[in-house]
Amino acid sequence: MKKIKEAVLLLFILILLLPLCAFNWEPDAVSAIDNRRLAANPFTGGTDREERDLTDDIEAFVSDRLGLRDQMILGYTLLNDRVFGKMVHPSYTYGKEGYVFFKIPQNWTYSKYHEDFADLVKQMEDYCKERSTPFLFVLNPSKMSVLSEYLPEGVCYDNRWIGQFLSALDERGVTYISNMELLKEKAEAGEFVFNRKYDAGHWNALGAFYGVNHILSALHENVPAISVNIRSEFDISETLQTSLPVSEFPIREMTPVFSLKQETEDRTGEYWDEVERDASYQAFGYRVNPKRLQEGAPRALVFQGSYMNGQGNIFLQNALGEYIFVHDYQNVMNLPYYYNLFQPDCVVFEAAEYTLTDAYFDWERMKAVDFNPPLRRIIQEAGERGKIENSRLTDLRAEQGKTLTKLTWSGDPKAEYVWLALGEYEYDFIEREPGVYEAAVENSSWDSLKSDIRVAELKDGFLKIYK
Repeated sequence: MKKIKEAVLLLFILILLLPLCAFNWEPDAVSAIDNRRLAANPFTGGTDREERDLTDDIEAFVSDRLGLRDQMILGYTLLNDRVFGKMVHPSYTYGKEGYVFFKIPQNWTYSKYHEDFADLVKQMEDYCKERSTPFLFVLNPSKMSVLSEYLPEGVCYDNRWIGQFLSALDERGVTYISNMELLKEKAEAGEFVFNRKYDAGHWNALGAFYGVNHILSALHENVPAISVNIRSEFDISETLQTSLPVSEFPIREMTPVFSLKQETEDRTGEYWDEVERDASYQAFGYRVNPKRLQEGAPRALVFQGSYMNGQGNIFLQNALGEYIFVHDYQNVMNLPYYYNLFQPDCVVFEAAEYTLTDAYFDWERMKAVDFNPPLRRIIQEAGERGKIENSRLTDLRAEQGKTLTKLTWSGDPKAEYVWLALGEYEYDFIEREPGVYEAAVENSSWDSLKSDIRVAELKDGFLKIYK
């Protein structure tokens, strides 16, 4: 009996020690079970100790880094699912009739943030329209908004702020569409535009087909060469999903798959290393459709989130001549950089309902946006007032990469706006530090037009042009 007790005690001690022995010390580790970065070592992470509580940081670090953490969470989740029919996953929750949703967030109310977001969208459209480029803002609804009748019992998801936000866009004259009503109509007609379980946060391929066609129809009003997709242009099938995304939680669900019949050219690799993006939002792609180009379809610059990155992009590839996409969020504040670089025929800004928060679109950066007016207009206005001065161009440095040439110019740190002109093309110089301005151009543009280069600087109503 004594040996049995000793064996049980030893086993118990080993069970306690095993998570400590398997402690995760890996820097910047990400949990596959709940798709987030684990807490950093509070003693080596460079955290400002005056602003944080060391005890809380240590507790979070130990809790996140204990060995077998993901396995324990998965086991606990499966036990609750099988025995009690409850979803206790860190990211997901059960709704009615077996539907799975993301964890239900706290209800939002319309706020000054949404007003400022509407102002940002208006500034983006004005920037494009002043350069004779059609613009479209697209709001995609969450699964919770479209399928609210399947939310868990007792949950009231209040999305009335969306109507107030769309009214704010109307007041500003913004060109936009919302896919809310379209997807609700399709769902009410019995079409599965969202999966019952798999991918709790985004539309599926069928929903994307309908939603992107709505975008294309709206663009067609200003760009007639754009046509909507038809089903016969795709191979349509189903695939079996056996676990929730970024999770080992088991499911069995058939989901729709649309595959392009027509090949497109992928130019992404030519630009990937040189095109600027926010460190946290790196998605970027450049697809060329030779058939659509021959038909006159446009080059489109699309700022998009996970709805389009995941399922929507295939339908834009099929419809556009050139489809250049950039992960939106913080990158939209850098619109002039991408616009000047790619010189698009139209611009689309897509965002999902649940991303209109400071966590995705930084509020302070959003309020600080001040895009350059078009140089042609400033030259005309300054000329009418007799306030143009010419000077010799100096201090312009060119650094040529594989695909892009980065131009750096040292000018007046108190200038209001600074531009670069190559032949008939205009580029906005972006101030990187006081008095240091940068722009990026295609190597081909620089090589062919560098003999016809000007820099313009606006300060106190005077336009100085350097040649």
